[in-house]
Amino acid sequence: MDLQEIVDVLAETHKNDLHFDLNFENPFQLLVGALLAAQASDESVNAITKGFFKTFPTPESVATASEETLEKAIYPVNFYKTKARRLKECCKALSTAFHGKVPESLDDLASLPGVGKKTASMVVLGAYGKPAVVVDRHVLRVLNRLGFSYKNADMAEEEVKKLLSPSYWGKLSFALMRHGKTICLAKKPQCSQCPLKDTCPSSEV
Repeated sequence: MDLQEIVDVLAETHKNDLHFDLNFENPFQLLVGALLAAQASDESVNAITKGFFKTFPTPESVATASEETLEKAIYPVNFYKTKARRLKECCKALSTAFHGKVPESLDDLASLPGVGKKTASMVVLGAYGKPAVVVDRHVLRVLNRLGFSYKNADMAEEEVKKLLSPSYWGKLSFALMRHGKTICLAKKPQCSQCPLKDTCPSSEV
């Protein structure tokens, strides 16, 4: 079974949940949520951003706030002091270089302080609906268990883009992410529930 067939199967399996778990209403909110979600659960970030965006609705409002104020606003998310500083730096750059508008291109997004490939890809895919490959720990785990043997997220992203047309990039990102969160779990994979159990080289069934 090639990667495209795998994506089709998993996309059908999780057809009602092909989305990010971060709550957002616009590109700025997804960018902030993605920055806060590093080494933190989406649930904990959603609990914080619910109130955060009422106080800080724009990049300018974050850029002009003190780090101490931002720290209090995002506590108790993991590494809140570091994230407050990076959030402020990112929003300063957004305000000056992009006039407060979150850019739509991967390169422009990745030029912002604290924004890596995964975060940039999340915004491009989730907020703008453009083709992008998002490789988080769940996607990487599922790919490796299926036998693709990628050492890291960057390698996985590059290879996926070679194997699939852009029309499949988002589909793969959402489907494998959901599969990793619900069935192909890190510690106790639910192989008996997996539609790929008969072909997966890591199946424990």
